Amino acid sequence: MNTANRKRDFGFTLIELMIVVGIVAILLALAYPSYTQYVRKANRGDAQQILLNWSINQEIWRSNNPTYANAAGIPLPTHDKFTFSLGGAPTATAYLLQARADGDQANDKAKNGNYCGKAGSLMTIDQNAGKLPVGCWD
Repeated sequence: MNTANRKRDFGFTLIELMIVVGIVAILLALAYPSYTQYVRKANRGDAQQILLNWSINQEIWRSNNPTYANAAGIPLPTHDKFTFSLGGAPTATAYLLQARADGDQANDKAKNGNYCGKAGSLMTIDQNAGKLPVGCWD
């Protein structure tokens, strides 16, 4: 039996393995920014839903009380990526609910390219369902 002519079928060579690792690294480098923006957009959707639910709770409270609720009447919502607050003291005719992005969520961009989480760009909703900034509610 001639062993010199037999083929070696033992697996991958180190070079082949390094090529595959390089290709996977390139694909990850291309996909990761899109993934993180997708996660930020999903978190923004959570904050929008929380603000809308909070607004509904304010209207329910107002139907049974002479003024809209403060933080003692309706507790402030919580979320991992947002801090919620009242924009001033609610009155009998007005309230302003706010969501401020925390941490990496502040890098969230809307379709129009504006940031939805940078300093000074709180997501808000008022008693007339006025939603600001407009691009962040699309």
